[in-house]
This record gives sequence, structure tokens and C-alpha cells, in this order.
Amino acid sequence: MPVIRLIEEQLNNFAGIKNRTINFGAVTNLSGKNGEGKTSVGTAPIWILFGKDLLGSDYTKDKYSPRPTNYEYDRVYASILLSIDGTEYKFAREIDEKKKNNFYINDIPKSASDFNAAVSALITQDEFMSLYFPAYFFNLNWTKQRELLMKGAVAPLKATVLQEMSRTSPEQKPKEIILNPHAAKLEPLLKKNTIADLESKHKQDKTRQEKAHTEAGGATKKLREMIERLPVAVGDLSELEAEAAALKDEFAKYEPELAAAWETNDRYRQLQHELITISAQVEASKEAWPALKDEPIKETCRTCDQQLQPEAVKSVIADKQQRIDAYKAKHAVLQHKKKAAIAALGDAQEIDIPELRTILNGIEAKHDVVMLKIRAHKDRLPLQEELAKSVDTESTTLTSLRESTLILDAIKAFKAKEAELQAAEIESKFTRLSVRLFKYVKANDAYEPDFSIQMDGKDYQFLSTGEKIAAGLELTEVLHKQTGVIAPVFIDNVGEYTGPITAYDQVITGRAVPDQELKIEVDGVKLNG
Repeated sequence: MPVIRLIEEQLNNFAGIKNRTINFGAVTNLSGKNGEGKTSVGTAPIWILFGKDLLGSDYTKDKYSPRPTNYEYDRVYASILLSIDGTEYKFAREIDEKKKNNFYINDIPKSASDFNAAVSALITQDEFMSLYFPAYFFNLNWTKQRELLMKGAVAPLKATVLQEMSRTSPEQKPKEIILNPHAAKLEPLLKKNTIADLESKHKQDKTRQEKAHTEAGGATKKLREMIERLPVAVGDLSELEAEAAALKDEFAKYEPELAAAWETNDRYRQLQHELITISAQVEASKEAWPALKDEPIKETCRTCDQQLQPEAVKSVIADKQQRIDAYKAKHAVLQHKKKAAIAALGDAQEIDIPELRTILNGIEAKHDVVMLKIRAHKDRLPLQEELAKSVDTESTTLTSLRESTLILDAIKAFKAKEAELQAAEIESKFTRLSVRLFKYVKANDAYEPDFSIQMDGKDYQFLSTGEKIAAGLELTEVLHKQTGVIAPVFIDNVGEYTGPITAYDQVITGRAVPDQELKIEVDGVKLNG
């Protein structure tokens, strides 16, 4: 069981105390008028060890530190010689003329980190300060208060907590208790997991599921809006596809007839073209005949214009006749071809395609209408499939979210009941103090988890100075039992307290006495400054 005792304190320019050495006994009484340094003497050990004031605020800043404000000084120095389980240690802290903080252990300079590490290895700040100056404890966050008071307390069995969560009357025996939904949900989970692991897992799961559910809800809404903007899908898709196939088959029946008609009409137009061409050739041949027929027989040379010999004249006449014969043969062939073309065109027949085209256009128009309806269905289909998946995801994540929320609510109830059972154990060690586990929050019209030490039903903040001292003394007794630490107790404004002072070891008191300079009395012996 660690025993911490203060032996000697040296102060130089500390909070207005210019130079003083205090040797502590079992009971050290400080008295004097306000401003004489009673509280400063009590604060010094805390400032030296932790750089704090009695309530735990930082006491090393320019605007808030123990530096004197009413006279010139070269440095601020404070040291404390203390023993821990019989071993003595001297710790000191200094603010030099450059306002730099310096640290010493056994008069050897140390860095801030080495100094703090050495202190932390020997003394736990919250434990020591709560025992030394109980008002510090009441200034802590309630979770830290609960942690300190629960230290050393044996946690109730999980099965006990689950049963007590489900208890419906004080008279119920454990075997008669049926687990409520929260307890029933936790029972199998706690066989393989700690309550802390479960809480961590499901907090993470809940955060993830809330995000996934929000995203799925957004996707579902967006997909529904996209589907609503699409053309309305009319009719049954399978029936429409069957109708489209039937129209395609009907169109296919007419295609051979249409192809044959196009082929026939192409042949007819070809024959027309051939007749026009041969007719033009016959007309051109006719136009060439008069010039050939009336061509004169020249009896002179075309080059030198000399009279031709009779034989040459005969040759000219024979050449003309030859050309006439050739012309007549060619003209006869052209006339024959024209007659053949006329006959072939006469035998051909042009088919009336527009009527057939009208029938096919009607089929195509019907097919187009059906395909538009099919497309309206098929445009919706992938979006509807996505929507179904999104709705399923939304539902799945909501189910998981509700599951995690249920488990977290169950954990909350479990921890509340566990704290209640532990608090009952702590409360059994108090005489006038009690523990409040819940507080009423008007804004929510509900009771929320809390941890507050009360005395005679009143919160610490509403106690008088004397009552606060009484509460602090009772608290130190319980804290000693929970932590196993014995430490000095500093009681400031002890004049406001009229009850007995009980402590396990050292007591330091501060009493205001009008018009009196600081006096120190150690174990009943008055000492001079």
C-alpha cells in the first residue's frame, strides 16, 4: 500500500512568499489573514509535481502562474522533499529570470520530459490530487470520478448484470427472472465477446450502416425519378414481342412478291430503254440516207481538179453503190431490232407496285409502334432491376442498422445496470455521501446517464464550505480503500468546518485569522516564519 508523506517544502518568491521553509508533521496547521500564503503553501506541492493549481488548472502560463505581481524578483523556486514508502525524493520547479521553466530531481537539473516521467512513475496525478485536495476530485469529469471510485471494485458477473437488467420486482429470485429482450440479445454475444468489443464493433457497424442506408435510400429515390421520366410502358412485354414477330413474318410473306415485282418492272424499264435507243438509231439512219442517195458523182480529181479517166469514174460510181448497199444492210438490221424491241415490250407487263408498297408500309408502321412499346419496356427493365437491388440493399441495411441499434441500446442498459451495481457497492462504503447515476434533462424530458456524488441528497456544488470539507474527508477515506494509496490531505478554510478531522496520515489545514501574519504549527508546536 503506497504511503506518500510530505517532509519539507522550500519556497522562494512563490505566489508572494519571498523565502520560507516548511517542515511538515502529522498535522500541520497554517493560519493567518487572507493573502498571507496559506493556500500557496498547500498549492506548492501540486505546482512542483504537476504544474497545476489545486483544482487541476494549468498554473505555468504567463497570465496564470505563481510569479509575484507586487515586487521585483529574480526567480520563482519551489521544492518538495517527500517520501514514498520510506524512500525520499526531492522534486523542484523553477521559473528563471527569462521566464523559462526549469526542473530538478534531487537537485540535479532534468528536462521536462524526464521530470514528468519520473513523477508519473511514482505518483498518479488524479489519485494523488483527489486524496490531497478532495475538491479536485469533484472538479473532474464524471466519467473520471466514476473510474477512480470504481478502481479496485470487483465487476459483477455478466450473468448477474443480465438478470438484474431483467428484474421486475425486488422479491424475484434469480431462477424466476426471465431475461428481457435486451438481456436475451446480449447473453449469447457476451459468451464470445467482451462488452467493450461488442460496443466498439457495433458502433462502427452502425456508422457504416447509417451511411449505407442513406446512400441506398438516395439511390432508390434517384432510380424511381429516372423511371418516372421514361415513357409509360403499355401492354405486356411478352405479348408485344409476339405481336412484333407476327408482323415481321407477315412482312416477310410479301417480300418475295415485292422482289419479283421489282425484277419485272426493272426488265420492263430495260426494254423501254432498248426500244428508245434503237428507235433513235433508226431515225439517225434515216436522216443519213438523203445525203448518201443524192451524193453527186464527180468526174474530176478532188485534189488536182483534173478530168478523171473513164475507169476512175467507174470506180467512183462503184464505191458509192457499195456504201449505199452497206447502208441499206445496216438500216435493215436496225429496223429488225426495232421490231423485235417493240415485240418484246409488247409482251412485257409493268406491275403496280404502289399498291403493294402501301400494304407493306402499313405493316411496317404497325411494327414500329409495337417496337416503341417494347423499347419503353426494355428501357425500364435495367433501371427496374437496379431499383429492386437498391430497395433490397436499403431493406438489408435497415435491418442491420436496427440490429446494431438494438445491441447498442442493450449495451447501454447493461453498462447502466453494471454501474448501478458497482455504485451500490461503493455507496455501501459511504456514510453521508451517495451516488446519483442519472440526471433529468428537461430539454429531452428524459433521464440520462450521469455520475454525481451527493451529500444528504445535495450535489457537491450546492454544499456549503463546511459541508464540502466533510464530503471531501469522507471521500478520501473511500478513495484510500479503493486505490490503496495513503497521501496527505490539505484542508483549506478549515474554520468553516465544525466536524471531526480524520485521516490515515498527514493533515495540512489552512485557517483564516483576521489581522494575523502567517503562522505554522506542526504537531501542536508553533513555528516562527
